[in-house]
Amino acid sequence: MKIVYDSLTGQCERFALKVSEDAESILDYDGDDSELFLITRSWDFGKVTDETFEFLDTYAPKVVGLAVGGNRNWGTNFGAAGDKINAQFGIELVLKFEGSGFSNDVTIVKEWIESYKEDAA
Repeated sequence: MKIVYDSLTGQCERFALKVSEDAESILDYDGDDSELFLITRSWDFGKVTDETFEFLDTYAPKVVGLAVGGNRNWGTNFGAAGDKINAQFGIELVLKFEGSGFSNDVTIVKEWIESYKEDAA
């Protein structure tokens, strides 16, 4: 499984690289046959970025899980892009994280990925 991310300030990139040192930006993704885990961000109080929408328009069927970064100061809009992606594309929202994530956040995502792989085998 490949980890891909959308990051503007570097927060989601740092989180993605904690999950897998082979993570790559959605802007660099070459469309191989791997299943994908997407790490993206909310912006403007919970909106999905244009880059993530464009990526999902093409690759959503390959994306099996999702983690979304955000800021808890946004209240109910914290990580709301994840809720919107889940509703529109049916991709499981595994985690909402703040900043570049904490070690427990990384553990949750890694364990979810391992469980997914075991269930798929």
